[in-house]
Formats: sequence, structure tokens, C-alpha cells
Amino acid sequence: MADNRLWGSDVIAEALRACGFGFAALNPGASYRGLHDSFVNHAPGRMDLAVCLHEEHAVALAHGWTKVTGRPALAIVHSNVGLLHAAMAVFNAWADRAPVVLLGAGGAMDARRRRPWIEWIHTVQDQAAIVRPYTKWDDQPASALAAVRSVAEGAFIAAQAPQGPVYICLDVTDQETPVEAPVDIARLTAVPAVVRPAPDPAAARRLADALAGARRPVFVFGRVSREADDWAARIALAEATGARVMTDIRSAAAFPTDHPAHVGAPGFGPDAAQAAMLAQADAVVLFDPVDPATTLSHVSVGVPCWLASPDLPARRGWVKDAHPLVDTGTLLPVPPDALAPALLPLLPPAPRAPWPVEGGGAGGPDAHSLGAPAVFARIAAGIAAVRETAPVTLTRLPLSWPGGLLPFRHPLDYIGRDGGEGLASGPGIAVGAALALKGTGRLPVAVLGDGDFMMGATALW
Repeated sequence: MADNRLWGSDVIAEALRACGFGFAALNPGASYRGLHDSFVNHAPGRMDLAVCLHEEHAVALAHGWTKVTGRPALAIVHSNVGLLHAAMAVFNAWADRAPVVLLGAGGAMDARRRRPWIEWIHTVQDQAAIVRPYTKWDDQPASALAAVRSVAEGAFIAAQAPQGPVYICLDVTDQETPVEAPVDIARLTAVPAVVRPAPDPAAARRLADALAGARRPVFVFGRVSREADDWAARIALAEATGARVMTDIRSAAAFPTDHPAHVGAPGFGPDAAQAAMLAQADAVVLFDPVDPATTLSHVSVGVPCWLASPDLPARRGWVKDAHPLVDTGTLLPVPPDALAPALLPLLPPAPRAPWPVEGGGAGGPDAHSLGAPAVFARIAAGIAAVRETAPVTLTRLPLSWPGGLLPFRHPLDYIGRDGGEGLASGPGIAVGAALALKGTGRLPVAVLGDGDFMMGATALW
């Protein structure tokens, strides 16, 4: 006789589907055996499973997916041992402000219900403490219905700026306990609608007036979206103001690097041309770069500066990934892509030519000459040839790659680094990005360093 009972893991699986998760990257483990069963056998909660050989790769895969889409992705790890394995990739996601939703589980918190030996060594009190210093939020729900709500809240919190990973720890027994049907999944997973914050109108007006009056404005683009409309708005804003532009190789493609306004090559700090540009600027606007304080150290004292960034709440004591706090200018605590739509209607309609930067020398290998070390030049030449017939997304570039070797002309031409600079992330991120790009016609290409590849090669399995 068929067993028609509704199990706790069934409603959790349904909640994950209701929250928009279409796949889970996981390394199977007994602590979430109930949820795994529901993914496969419970129709409303069925999930595509990306089975990984290591928990670090599961999280990296989800991380790569978010880097393309900007939306939360799901990874699942087994108990304390799986979370410890995953910790490096969780840190990368934190430092990269990636909205990874990480589910874990443990043996029964009720000691009378634990199996001998294995469920004792795999049961941790406050399991989230392993990753709490580098996650945005965590929870340890005490029932299946509470877990449904945790999943909804976790996905919602991960997606809000500043984005970041969250961790939810399930109890194995809650997954394997029947629940009384029906369960209103839609009600339990409901979350509020969010309107993207915009800068204060008076502040936007002051900034627009300053840019209209500036002779040598500079825009520094950092952690911005992959949306085509936002990309177009950044170009329009630069052209409306005559601003010069610099970008950063740590962040994804943010502006066409062969545009007449772009100066130098994307790198880990200003190159000679960009340093000269910053020194000559009379107004600087930073769009959430990774390290704004170091960039501003090249700007003359007294030059008005603005920083559009929602990242202040992500500053923590445990890790210093927020870099020095800027000590000058005006902070606009809004997502950087909220700025261009607010400013463009306030600016004169006629475009301005970018102002001439004096001195500084070459900013790096010319984007069209492939004038770089021979090995990189050959790789770049091959990628350039492919790009003649199909768009390419660079999912990874090695540390020593010259930033000007290939121009970025689309928000998905390059998805940036992993945030935490932890080796082994490149292959997993490449796989996750490839999943996100499936059906788009774009070819994902990862140019991996040897250590990164060898430590993470099993992600390709």
C-alpha cells in the first residue's frame, strides 16, 4: 500500500521550489537524506541535482551561477564535516558579496533520537558558528514548518544589497517526521516586494550639478550588475558628462574597456595612466569598487568625491575584506546602478567628449595588439578568434593576466574573480557559470592558474 504521508522534507523541498531554486549543488550526506529523497520522489519538490565530489565545489558552483544571474543559488552540505569542507568557498562567496543560500543539517538535537557513533560526531551545537563571521545570516529551525520559513527568509536576505551567503541548518529528524497536510507553502514562503533604493533627490541634484560643472570628472566602476539596461545607463552617464572611466579586474565587466572614455587597463589597482587621470580629476564618483580608499589615495586633496555603495552593513570585525573606510567625500548608501537613472534626467542633453588625460604613459598592453607575454598572447588570440563568431564569457582569469589583453564589451564578457582569492574556486565557479549561461549562446571559458586548477579539478566531474 502506498505511503501518502507528507514528510517534513517534502514541505522543505516544496519551499525551495517556491523560492525559485531550480537546482541544488550538493555532495550527498546522511544528515539531509530526507530532503534528498524528497528532491527525487516528491513531485512538487523535485529538483535538478548537480552532484559534486567535494562540498567546496558545490558552494563554488552555486557562487558561479550567482555571478552570472545576480540571483540566489542553492548549495547543500552534510553536517559539520561538510560545512568545514565548504568553509573556504563560503568565505569566497562572502568576500564577493554572492547570494549563495547554503543548507546544512545535523543529527538530532534530541540526544535520545541519535544513532550511535556517527550521528554523535556529526552533531554540533550551533553549527552555523563555523561560518558565522563570513555569512550574512543564519538559522537553525526546530521544525519542518519553521524550516520552510527559514528558507524563504534566507533567500530573501541573501538577495538584498549588500548581497551575501546565508546558512540554514536542518535537523535530520524534522525531515523524517510526518506533517499534517495541507501546508500553505505559498503563505509560508511569502516575502515583501522590494523597490530598489534611489539616492536622495536633493543629493542627486547636487551631484548632477557638480558633474555638469566639472571639467575633468572620473567614474570608477566596481561591483555593478550584469543587466544590459544598467550597462547602457553607465555608458550614457559617462558620455553625458565627458567623464573618464576606470574599471577593476577583481570585479566583473562594468564598462566597455575599448570605449574612448575608458583609461588604462582593468587591474588590481590604478595603473600609470589611471593614476595620472585620478591626479588630474576635479570630481570623482565611485560606483562600489572593491577598495575605494586606495583609489581615492591617488586623488588630489580637496577634490569632491562621491561613493555609491550599499556595502557599509557588510563591514565586520573578523575579516577586513571591506578595506579601509574612506575618509573623504560623500557616501550614497544605495546600489551603484541606482545612480545613473537618477542622474541622467538632471544632466544637460548634449553629450560631452572625454577630457584629455596628460601623461601617465601606457596603461597596459593595448587591447587590440595582444602585446603581452607570449603564452597569454596566444591564449587571447584564440579567444579573440572565437569571439568573431560567438560571444565568450570569461569565467576566470589568472592573477598575472594583463587586464587590457582582451576588451570587455558586454556585461557578461567577464564575471570577475572569486572575492576571497582562495585557490580551488576557479573550476567550480566555471561550472556554475556555464549552467547559468546554458541556452544563451555564450561560450564560457576559464583561463585557470595551475594551483587553482589542481586544487579544484574534481569540480569538473
